Amino acid sequence: MASAAPSSWHQAYARFFGPTVWISGRLSFPRKYLLIGLLVLVALGTLSAPLLDQLRKDVHSTATERKGLDRIAAQTRLLGNLIRWRSALLGGSAAPALSALDRSVSAQAIVARGDGLSAGADRLEQAWRTAAGAGDTPQVRFAASTAVINANLALIRDEARVYRLNVDPELDATLDMLSDRLPVVIDTLGKQHDALAIGGTDIASYALGAQVVLTESAPALRAGIAQLSGSGGDLSGRLDRLLAGIARQQDAADRSLGMPSALGELARIARANVASAQALLQRVQAEVDQRLARRSARLQRFQWVIGLLIAGALVAIGYLFAGIYISTLRSLKSLSDGTERFCAGEFDTRITLETHDELVLVARNFNTMATEFGRLLGVIKRQNETREAELESQVRLRTAELAERNRELHRAARRVAEELDLARNMQQAILPQTFPDEPSWSVSAAMHPARELGGDFYDFFGLPGGRYGMLVADVSGKGVGAAFFMAVSRTVILDLALSGLPPEQVLARANDLLCERNPMELFVTACYAVFDPADGSLRYANAGHHAPLVRRAGARAEPLPCARDIALGVLPGMDYRGIDAALGVGECLLLYTDGVTEAFDRHGAAYGDPRLQAWFEATPPDAAAGELVEALVADVAAFVDGEEASDDLTCLVLCRKSGVRMEDTPPSGSHAAPPVILGAKAQLLHHRLPSRVEALAPLAEAVEAVLPDRPDLAFTANVCLEELITNTIVHGLGGAPDHEIEVFVNRSDEWLEIIVKDDAPKFDPFAEAPAPDLDVDLDDRPIGGLGVHLVKTMMDIAHAYNDGNGNLIILLKTLQASTPSQA
Repeated sequence: MASAAPSSWHQAYARFFGPTVWISGRLSFPRKYLLIGLLVLVALGTLSAPLLDQLRKDVHSTATERKGLDRIAAQTRLLGNLIRWRSALLGGSAAPALSALDRSVSAQAIVARGDGLSAGADRLEQAWRTAAGAGDTPQVRFAASTAVINANLALIRDEARVYRLNVDPELDATLDMLSDRLPVVIDTLGKQHDALAIGGTDIASYALGAQVVLTESAPALRAGIAQLSGSGGDLSGRLDRLLAGIARQQDAADRSLGMPSALGELARIARANVASAQALLQRVQAEVDQRLARRSARLQRFQWVIGLLIAGALVAIGYLFAGIYISTLRSLKSLSDGTERFCAGEFDTRITLETHDELVLVARNFNTMATEFGRLLGVIKRQNETREAELESQVRLRTAELAERNRELHRAARRVAEELDLARNMQQAILPQTFPDEPSWSVSAAMHPARELGGDFYDFFGLPGGRYGMLVADVSGKGVGAAFFMAVSRTVILDLALSGLPPEQVLARANDLLCERNPMELFVTACYAVFDPADGSLRYANAGHHAPLVRRAGARAEPLPCARDIALGVLPGMDYRGIDAALGVGECLLLYTDGVTEAFDRHGAAYGDPRLQAWFEATPPDAAAGELVEALVADVAAFVDGEEASDDLTCLVLCRKSGVRMEDTPPSGSHAAPPVILGAKAQLLHHRLPSRVEALAPLAEAVEAVLPDRPDLAFTANVCLEELITNTIVHGLGGAPDHEIEVFVNRSDEWLEIIVKDDAPKFDPFAEAPAPDLDVDLDDRPIGGLGVHLVKTMMDIAHAYNDGNGNLIILLKTLQASTPSQA
């Protein structure tokens, strides 16, 4: 008895879903899903949620419009009372009770604030309070009462926008007539008579303007009534009577202008027209409300129909899906049970399905595969046994071969390591390892390669006359190639230096030799200096390397001035500039490579020039050179904190010890001061430009922009700047495009000051340029000197200076004249 209930339930649902199961069993999968998809598309396409949502919005919008009609009806009633009250103030008719009007105004203001129209409500109440206390003259009472009516009309239009009466596509003209045209017509009809009753030229002109309003309102009124044409001819007849009355009122208004006795007729016609317009407005409001009510009922019925259709479609789809699910589930369960038994080792399993869909093909293929599998299983077993024996033999052979290859690679790697270690020791051996430590001075250096072999090198060696040469250089690249080129470069520079040549000539000749012996197209940046311990004098030259850093006796660290000459091995025939400096007692000199400033920590931050300068300034003033080298290497290592070095690190330190005086050595960095110092001046321009002639055009535009009131000064300044900067680029910098020139333009009450600053070798265009012979013909005149002469002629003061870091040109032009020629 226990199994009777489930069996009867199974039979019941089988009978219930029998038709759909039968259909699904005779359809292929594509046809099943096509049938379901068609039903879903029809249901979702015809009865979709957006349609219901739109219906809901339409119902809500219709209800909102009906509410807005009620609000406008209440406000138009207030409008009629206000118009009668205005006429009463002017003595034209009986006025409504003031207290009743006050309550109506307050009630309309409260409702308007509830609709979010606080500004309009405030205007209405303020106008009402003003009108209630207006003066005794008719003009004042007319203006005050008209302000109340205008505030009420504005509130009617605002309520129409709040309740979306202006967006109804079926009744837009009608609703515009209710919320704007008819209220304005009602107000204009009463206002025309009231204005003419007051009298006066201004009021009469103001009243006659009402004729334009009444005339222009007629088409809009007809359009609004036309949208309600289905309601019968009653509304059209009312409108025709109103328009006819308006025409009579306009005729009466025209007569009253020349015949004051006609005002009585005008008052009678105006009251009749106001009453007719109010009646038309109420009739239209009632008709529109009925239409909106019918639309709301129709939309609600449509909502119910759509809901029932969607529910029916969902039930049908669910019933069909259930039948397909049951049929598919039976077939899938048979397939699942069969494959499970087959995977469990029952290779004689076969699957039988009682359907006509594609799952039957799956079952047939499974049965075929199972039969073939049983046949092939025996063949595979025999082949595997043979193959397994062959593989074991090959694995043993390959294992022995790999073991021998690994041993060979290990031996080769050990040989390479030994050779690299030997090369590193040899590289360190060719560099000086011991340094002099004299009573008055000491020197020390170190080189730490980033890899097994480095491209940096240093040197320190004696020269004739008790002088010493010191060198720090950096070969491009790393590894073995850079190390070999480093050895060649050191040998070439050392041979030339020992001949006693000055640093600039050593670098120039080394550059030519390295350009001839550079198959790998490497290059070397180098700083070579000659030091004389007797007086602390230095002469050095730089080939694209970092400027030497000097720590003065007052613990201030600064770079020595350096020409930005090109690196060695790039272009033959290059000239290098030699610079003289002095190292005072207690001062230290540091030469280094970019392995110091371009050491990076784990966050990618570089050690940098500011950190190096701060470290140098913080070192003890009496520390020996060796101590400073060790301290710098340790500070860089602490900064990177175990990160892999990005480049070779090389540094050389030369210190003059305290207790030794320098004789007849001028102070470092001394230079002549400019002879002219302006008082109160304002900076108009600070412009940086690359050392290329094409960069002069933006500079000229910038100068013109800061001198808009003096185009003559801008022209003079641009002529002088073009000549001087071109001269600097061509003669001072030798056409090198990678330099930067700074231009300052300052202005005081009396002077225009122009400053040009560059990093070219010392060069005074005013002193070095030949004076032009202006009496010689232009074709016979030699090149040079004329441009500088033009600058001196156009400017009142022109001087050039050199502060050890570059050239400084100062030009002054008086502001008393208005043109360059007059200046």
